Amino acid sequence: MFLYAPIGFLSKSAESVPDLAKRGRTQAANARVIGQFALGTTNTKARKAFAEAEQHVHSFLRIIAESAKPSRSQAPDAASQSGSDGVDDALALSNPMENYDALTAVQIIPLLATATPAELQQISDYEQSHRARKTILTRIRQLQG
Repeated sequence: MFLYAPIGFLSKSAESVPDLAKRGRTQAANARVIGQFALGTTNTKARKAFAEAEQHVHSFLRIIAESAKPSRSQAPDAASQSGSDGVDDALALSNPMENYDALTAVQIIPLLATATPAELQQISDYEQSHRARKTILTRIRQLQG
C-alpha cells in the first residue's frame, strides 16, 4: 500500500489534477459569491440597526432635554430670582430653583453645555453644597477647563 498507492497516484495525477483544479476554482467562486451575499446582508442589517439606534438616542436626548426645561408656570419664578427678563434654560438651571433638586444628573448634564462660566460656577457651588453628584461636578470641571 505504501509503495503502490503513491505510484498509482502519480500515474493517475496527469488525468486528475486538471479536474481537481477545475473543481477547486468552482468551489472558490461559489464560496466568494456566498461570502459577498452574507456580507451584503450583514452590512445592510448593521446599517439599519445603527440608524435605528441613532434615532432612539436622539429621541432619548430630546426627551431628557424637554423634561429638564422648567415648566412655563415656573419660568416667571426663575426670572424673578435671576432679575432678568429673558431667562433661557441654562440660566434657569443655574439659579437653584425648586425643580433643580428633582432633576437627575442625566437631565442636567445636557443643559450644562449652554451655561456661561459664571453659571457653571454657581451650579457647581450649589451642587457641592447639596447633593454633590460626581457626574455633574466632573462635567462642570471639564467644561470649565
